[in-house]
This record gives sequence, C-alpha cells and structure tokens, in this order.
Amino acid sequence: MKPLLFISFLLMIVSSMAQSINYQSVFSNRTALFKNVSNNQIIGLRIDSVKNGNNKVLYPFATIQEVSTNCISPYKASWIGEKIVVKSNGINLFFNRNGDSISINTLAELNETWIAFNKADSLRVEARVQSIEPGNVLGLVDTLKTIVFRAIDQNGNTVANTVNEKGVIVSKNHGFLEALNFYLFPNHTARVPADNLNTYNLVGLTNPNVGIQNLTWFEVNNYNVGDELHVRVHNTGDYNNYEPLRDYDNRCIYKYIDRTNYLDSIVYRYARQQSINSVYTDSTNYEYYNDTVRWVVYANPIFDKLPAEPVVISNSVSSMYMLYNEFREKIDLSNDYLKYIEGEKCYITMEAEGCLYKQNFIEGLGGPYYYCSGYFGETKERKLVYYKKGTTEWGTKLELLTSVPSIESNKQLQVFHNPTTNDLTFKLKEGLGKHRVNIFNQAGQLIISEQFEGSVHKLSIAGTKRGFYLYRFTTDRCEMQTGKVVVMY
Repeated sequence: MKPLLFISFLLMIVSSMAQSINYQSVFSNRTALFKNVSNNQIIGLRIDSVKNGNNKVLYPFATIQEVSTNCISPYKASWIGEKIVVKSNGINLFFNRNGDSISINTLAELNETWIAFNKADSLRVEARVQSIEPGNVLGLVDTLKTIVFRAIDQNGNTVANTVNEKGVIVSKNHGFLEALNFYLFPNHTARVPADNLNTYNLVGLTNPNVGIQNLTWFEVNNYNVGDELHVRVHNTGDYNNYEPLRDYDNRCIYKYIDRTNYLDSIVYRYARQQSINSVYTDSTNYEYYNDTVRWVVYANPIFDKLPAEPVVISNSVSSMYMLYNEFREKIDLSNDYLKYIEGEKCYITMEAEGCLYKQNFIEGLGGPYYYCSGYFGETKERKLVYYKKGTTEWGTKLELLTSVPSIESNKQLQVFHNPTTNDLTFKLKEGLGKHRVNIFNQAGQLIISEQFEGSVHKLSIAGTKRGFYLYRFTTDRCEMQTGKVVVMY
C-alpha cells in the first residue's frame, strides 16, 4: 500500500502545482513578444528577477518610460508596470505610473465581477469575466479567459474613460494572449515615448518556441550562395550650399559566392560591382569597383536585445522596436536618443537640427536602410532596390553609372587652341550658370583651377612646363567633360 500512497501523494502535488499556475498572466521562465495594436510595433517582455515569499513578485526588464514631467528613465518600469505580484488565490497585481494597483482575478468564473482599480473616491474600474472558451495560443490548443473593464462611479454607473471596453485575455497555460500597458492604466498619457493605454497582442513566445521570435544580428545578415542585393545610397546637399558635397550617388550590387559558418561569426565572400559619383560645389569625382570582397559578420549583443529593451551607452539611451510584415524588421531609434541630466536619475529628450533618421534592418536583407530630409533641403537615403534570394526576386535591378554625365550635344564644349603656348579657351554653345575648369598634370596633381560664368572662358597657362595635361570641365548641372591638353614652348 505504501507505494500506492506515495504515488497518490505525488499526483496530488502535481495537481496542486498545475492548479497554481492555471491562468497565471506572466511567467518567469519564458520570453514573450507583444504587438501594440495601435502602431504594430513589437516589444518584449522578460522577467529578470523573482522574489519568492507568501506572494511571488516578478520584475520585468524596464523599458524607456516617462516617470514625470521632464524626467524619462530606462530603469523605472516596464511597459506592463514595474512589477507583477502573483498571489496564491489567483490574484495578479499590476502597478501603474503612480504605483496604484490593478487587480486581475485569474481564477474568477464566468460573469464574475470585482473592483480591479480604485483611486480613492475619484475613479473605480470594474472587471468582469466576459467569456471562458476553447481557443489557441499561437497554434497551441488552450482555454482562454476574457476579462473586460468599465469605469464606474460610486453608484456603479458607467462613466466615460479610456479604459471602457478594453480588457485582457489570459490563457490557462501560457499567460496573456492580450494585455494592456498597465503602466499607463487607466487613463495616463506619456509624451516620451508618445503613448497612452493600448492593447498588446501576443505574437511570440519561448518555452515553447511559437510565433515570432526576436530578430538577431546573424539573422539580419543571413545570406546563401546565389543571393543578390542591389543597394543605392543617394545624398543631396542643402539649399544654402553649407556643405561642399552637392550630390552623392553610390550604387552597389552584391552577389554572394561563398559562406562559412563559425561558432562566433559568419564569413562571406561576395562579388561587388559598385559605382560612386560625388558632385562637389566645384568638381566631380567618379569611382568604379568590380572585385571580390571578404566580409566577416560577428555577434552583436546590443542589436540582439529584445525589442524596446534599453541600450544605455555613456550618458545617452535608446532602444529598438520590431515590426513583422513579410520579414521581421528592427528599427533603430538611436537618433531619438535621450541625454542624462547630471545629478538626477532622469533623462531628457535632446533637441537637434539636421537630417535625422531611423535605421531599418531587415531579416536576411541586411541594413541599415533609411531616408530623411533636413531643415535646409538636404536628404540622405540608403535604399534596397532589388534582391534575389533563392527563387524569390523583388524590385528593379540597378543600372551602375559607367561615367559621370557628359555635356549634352546642344551645349557642346569647344576647347582651343590645342596645342597651345599661352592660354586655352573653353566655349559652350550655352553658358548659363557657373562652370569650373581644373587642369591636372600626368601625376594626377591639380595645378590650375578656375571658376567662371558665361559661355566663354580664357585660361592662362603661361609658365606651365611643356608636356601633356588633363582638363576637367564641370558645369553647375553636374555635367562634365574631360580631355587632353598639349602645352608647347
């Protein structure tokens, strides 16, 4: 009989343990990803520490939150609150920005009601179990309990509040399927990051691994032999000509020809075709490459942090969020960084001018990709215009620049007298705008440079040694013509 009694005792313990975790909202042994239904941004939820006692207290990693006016912190609280208290009677407590508690009775029965939130005599929020029915959690069969909220006055009448008709869904075995950012419950708003009370849907889970998983650096840079990317970088200068670079056009085609995996890195070889045309205020430069490049991708722990997990470097803090469309993407918000206030445990937003942009990294397609337009008309863009991965193709292939734009026939440039002894004349059929003439020796050194307006310019070469020289004539429309000059005694 003793073995049977022992087995029965074990079964009672297992049953008790199973009952204790039924409908628990958050677990400490798994990571979850939730999508904000208002903007589709995916953020993470992970419990970093647990305090055991009569009640279990779970502490999730903090996200960047507005603590008070002019005080933003990456250390204070998660989007779901600073902590979660899990009681043995099924009550799960969450805490908002002011430290007020929100009570979720996970073991409540169908249509059972309770006061989930009570702010003195000013506001009460009633919770009710709206349904308990079979369902699934990211493909896993489970039972789902839907709890809805409504704001009420002291007489139980519904009053207008953002919490009305919002609610949560708790699964029997896998925690929240639908949650709220309880840090802002019931009607708080935040300026930085701009937010209010929103619904968050579960989209990924570990232990077991189901749904969407966190995007890592190796997954961003995951290429196979035969993959091909076409990337264009195009920057333009500002209206006021503060910067000498007026137009930068960098076009690159990557064709992956070899891959070797290591424990801590991936080594690629790819064929590169690249053209770079740089137009400055007074000159134009053209480069072309057709070669093979070896590239090593190392682990990137900062990038691999969960979406919304803060990155604190020196006195600044930023974070990434994730999106999921056809591919997983991470958006780097480092340009929206916050600056630490000396002597305070707070950060403030930094005011900045110029071309600021968010960097976008795409699963299996690399990055960063971005676009921005500054206050003075300058633009910066790095764009994926075509890719081929396996049998999948997308976009339009790049046409590389084979040279800089030449002067059009109706503005044909005439250069005379050549050979010459004293001066060289440059004549355009149309001479609108500014032009520049550069003369280079055979070593490629610039020896003469002059800017002029109009259709005719006479350039003195008196004193120049006998020999062959190269001229480069550039118009204000980024057109260029080159040729040889012969100087005689």
